[in-house]
Amino acid sequence: MAYELFKRTVTRVETPTISLIPDGGIATNSAVVRILQQDRISWVVLLWDEKSHRMAIKASHKNDTNAYAVSFSKGHSGIIRAKSFFSHIRWKARSRERPEATWNGDERMLEATLPPEHLGTQC
Repeated sequence: MAYELFKRTVTRVETPTISLIPDGGIATNSAVVRILQQDRISWVVLLWDEKSHRMAIKASHKNDTNAYAVSFSKGHSGIIRAKSFFSHIRWKARSRERPEATWNGDERMLEATLPPEHLGTQC
């Protein structure tokens, strides 16, 4: 009997990425989930810089009235329900957008630049 090597179709993702979902969700990939779980982060606040089109997802705590819960799915992905944030920044994308994100360990926040063509106002 001759065996055939099964080649993995999925590899471990090391680049933090978020997905902005039109229904108001912010999904995180497994690289982000590993960071959040390692730092024991399950509550975050959302920050917005309109001039630079940058957003940040910053560690917070459950008692913060501005905090959003991060829901984890078997450690592979996470979701933040943030429909009001999408309304605030006037997000208009019709499909999922995936800006690359950068982890700032000193500030305990994930930062990303959003494409201006999907925002309500353009500079």
